[in-house]
Amino acid sequence: MSVSLKAGSSLLAAVFVAGLVVSEAEARPARTGQVPNGATLGCAGCHVSASGGGARNSFGLQIENGFLSQAGFAGVVQWGPELAALDADGDGATNGEELGDPTGSWQQGDANPEGEVFRPWDAESTPPAPMPTAVESSGWAKIKRLIAQD
Repeated sequence: MSVSLKAGSSLLAAVFVAGLVVSEAEARPARTGQVPNGATLGCAGCHVSASGGGARNSFGLQIENGFLSQAGFAGVVQWGPELAALDADGDGATNGEELGDPTGSWQQGDANPEGEVFRPWDAESTPPAPMPTAVESSGWAKIKRLIAQD
């Protein structure tokens, strides 16, 4: 009888451990909802592989190296002005500009910012430069820029 008890205990322990592993694996996609428009990008928002897991792209590395509430799977992405102001792919557009939240004011649970979404880890995916305002295009603005160059 003790043999069947041991076998039953081992099986129960194996099922418990498998349940933990599965719940950890299922928890990771939740991070897509922790950055603006993250669900649009999916796991490829932080990982080299579009299916997720494994190596991280430059944006994922920025998050992993300073913008998680704690290390590991339990960590929550700390989206805000600091992460939004960084430029993960070095293309001149900030992470926030590429994800539609240039100020980093979006919070988890908010509606996603509207507009086109760009990939903050891909230098080939860059938002267009903003159009100058009427004041910035005026003759006086041009004169001021010329004077400032001297």
